[in-house]
Amino acid sequence: MTITKLKAKNQVTIPSIIMKRLRLKPNELFAVEIEGNFIKFVPVKVEPKYTAQELKAIDTIVEKEKNAGKTLKAGKEFLRYLKKSVV
Repeated sequence: MTITKLKAKNQVTIPSIIMKRLRLKPNELFAVEIEGNFIKFVPVKVEPKYTAQELKAIDTIVEKEKNAGKTLKAGKEFLRYLKKSVV
């Protein structure tokens, strides 16, 4: 068992032996959960919402239509429009 300390700004240091064993890297994201009397840190991977190709299409759409004043609702309507525009 390794002991660590809760610091003044609610920060906890993960001991290096655990970092190495789980192959964790600085700036890694975690989901924090409570299970009974335990605090559980679960590493998570955040995937980008759009692919590089979709982002390029968004840039093209914005450039082409920024003066046209076309409005789209966020969500499904925008995704349909984006899929039509992806080359």
